[in-house]
Amino acid sequence: MWVIGFLGALLLYALTLAPDLVWQDSGDYQYAAARMDLSRPGDAVRVHPWFLVAAHTLGLVPLWNYAYAANLASALGMALAVANVLLLARLMTGSTWAAAIAAISFGIGHAVWAHAVMAETYGWAAAFLSAECLCAWAWLNKGRAGWLLLLFFVNGVAVSNHMMASLSLAVFGVWMLAECVRRRAPWWTLPASAGCWLVGGTLYWIVLGMEYERCGSLLETLRSATVGRWGSAIFNVADLPPLLGKSALYVMLNYPTPLVAAIFVGAAVLVRRRDALSRLLVVLGALYLAWAARYNVVDQYAFFIPFYVVASVMIGAGAAWLLGRRSRAWAAVLLAAAILPVGVYAVLPAVAERLEYPKFARRLPYRDPYVFFLRPWRTCDNSARRFAEEVLDALPRGAVLAADSTALAPLLCVHDLEHRRPDVTLDRPERLEGHRVFVTSDVPGYAPAWAAKDARLEPFGLVWEAKPAAKEGGP
Repeated sequence: MWVIGFLGALLLYALTLAPDLVWQDSGDYQYAAARMDLSRPGDAVRVHPWFLVAAHTLGLVPLWNYAYAANLASALGMALAVANVLLLARLMTGSTWAAAIAAISFGIGHAVWAHAVMAETYGWAAAFLSAECLCAWAWLNKGRAGWLLLLFFVNGVAVSNHMMASLSLAVFGVWMLAECVRRRAPWWTLPASAGCWLVGGTLYWIVLGMEYERCGSLLETLRSATVGRWGSAIFNVADLPPLLGKSALYVMLNYPTPLVAAIFVGAAVLVRRRDALSRLLVVLGALYLAWAARYNVVDQYAFFIPFYVVASVMIGAGAAWLLGRRSRAWAAVLLAAAILPVGVYAVLPAVAERLEYPKFARRLPYRDPYVFFLRPWRTCDNSARRFAEEVLDALPRGAVLAADSTALAPLLCVHDLEHRRPDVTLDRPERLEGHRVFVTSDVPGYAPAWAAKDARLEPFGLVWEAKPAAKEGGP
């Protein structure tokens, strides 16, 4: 079952994979992976060395370019997560139908699918979290301490991929300490697990060593490693009502099906079971949900993915409970409900655009924001490549281009990695310096602050040229 789930998910993601360069953080990961750049001064928490190493390694295969390799690395991680959810739900419920419903609900959910088909770290975060849960099941059912050691080794690797893994580290760490206190696990597993965790996190310790060498301060290195420049968002407890409202919409978008109700049924089933793994899953689900729901960042919806690992297992538990009380014909009904999101995502962009909700302050050339943000698959999406090449080819010789964070990554990939237009400089000048300067947006918040203050922006193809603003009283 695990192999079938993995290959099926990988095939789905490969068929719907972004074929080339992508926008925003995903493009940033493509750029960093191709250069094997493990340095982010003052922001080591955003390096994600495991993903960069995986993407760079795949990029060495001569069958595709570096951009496709980074996207494929994400698909590989998420396919592992789907297979793990399938296996975990099967072990928890004993029902093949329930396990299939859980895995499908997870694998084609909006946030999961969207982040499986472009360069992102969340697929591997889900893969590692689900693998930790499988190790916990194996320890509880096999009683071999090696499974505990493997659990913490996997978590160490997960920390090298994304610091969100520290949440499951806290849960499993407290649980293992309790196992030792109750003499279910030998005390030697505590230092042994700590050692395995340190070995698993080797890539991250290398990043932190580089950061310490740069700044020379242990305190600054620890801050960079844990919160970086995102402290206010990480510890945010303000503006909860609007954040909770958005969070509810994100969960509904990921599960646009009546099966979303099975999360509550499955949670109740796990609570009533009162076995150790069921309790662990309930705690993990609540912790990751609380974490994402008050995390005030632009891409907040992505941080629900670890919660969806647990929520999908809960859907499986809820489906198994229902199937145990209904005829087998209900299995087909539940399976159809699990597949329903594909149809929803197919029509959702057109409906949302007609309703003009949500509103987008900025549109990028060749990228329909409703399709980009509401439809998870990226088949044939070459908008970032087309934009970057056309912009660079159109700029005059010696131009300076100030790009916002959304558009910068594909421009850097084409300019620095593919050596296109080396005479153009990608920079963020604080003022006009006597040469022709261009910006990628005229929308406030995306255009540089100095452009709104000291320049007037004139359209130039797909970008805008920043020219000195007319002085008061002048022509």
